[in-house]
Amino acid sequence: MNIVIVGQGAIGLLCYAHISQVTAKQTSLLSSANQHENTNFTFTDHHNHEHNFAINNAEVNELKQADVIVYCVKSYQVCQAVKETQPFLKANALMVLAHNGMGCVEELASKVDLNITQPLLAMLMTHGSKKLSSSHIEHTGVGVIDIGLVDIDLAERGTLATSQAENRVQQLLSILTSAMPPVHWHNNIQQKQWLKLAVNCVINPITAINNIDNGQVNSAQYKPLIEKVMTEVVTVAKSVGVLLKFDELITTVLTVADATAKNCSSMRADVLANKTTEIDYINGYIHNLGKQNGIATPENTQLWQTVKALEALSH
Repeated sequence: MNIVIVGQGAIGLLCYAHISQVTAKQTSLLSSANQHENTNFTFTDHHNHEHNFAINNAEVNELKQADVIVYCVKSYQVCQAVKETQPFLKANALMVLAHNGMGCVEELASKVDLNITQPLLAMLMTHGSKKLSSSHIEHTGVGVIDIGLVDIDLAERGTLATSQAENRVQQLLSILTSAMPPVHWHNNIQQKQWLKLAVNCVINPITAINNIDNGQVNSAQYKPLIEKVMTEVVTVAKSVGVLLKFDELITTVLTVADATAKNCSSMRADVLANKTTEIDYINGYIHNLGKQNGIATPENTQLWQTVKALEALSH
């Protein structure tokens, strides 16, 4: 399979490092317009061993030959990245979205003329990756990959259109399992997306606003806020037919914060680096969906506005 990975961020390079070890010359990397194209980079694996990788930079020809294109870009870059690449793709190429937050699919549905024969998948990763410099990344934590079909139009996209597409998905799962195990396929990836969103609604803004490591989210002072945020998430999710369990969400947040205790969240890193955050697609998504369905979300709204204020100060 020919695989093109879009984005030279921490996750894009992490995926490239692992997948290119399995597929060698069939994997190429396309940097987004605002990122410097490196010809090679250093990868420190989770055993603290260093590896040097030459980057096979993707051009139009690689896009035309791609069986799979994986978009490892920030949520606010997804729509533009798909717009720029999709016209060159084969009619049955798999398009895989790997980003934080939710709301990108709705944007794509309204702004991009998606081909029904190009299956759209969501890939959720709990692997930790840190960019030490423009040409050096570190695998800071081993996680899991959850992947499944995204429904834009349930009538048309609920199933894979052809057996060829099914075979291609099976090939992709096999490659990912060899490269970055474990990998789990989900017939209902939306449920997993909401679970990840709920965790992000707590850990990302709290660490960014208070400039703390993930583990400190578990301190007693944040408990009332976490419970209020989760109550709102459960209510908003229910309004769109997604059932989440409050107790399970609280346990998951505490577990993730503990497991990544010394990590700097991506949102905190963006704030510290004066970069745009993904808050619009995390707490902002809860705010907007709540507004659409007549549900007040004061805690999520406050976190969203506070992070937006931090962004404004740094720009």
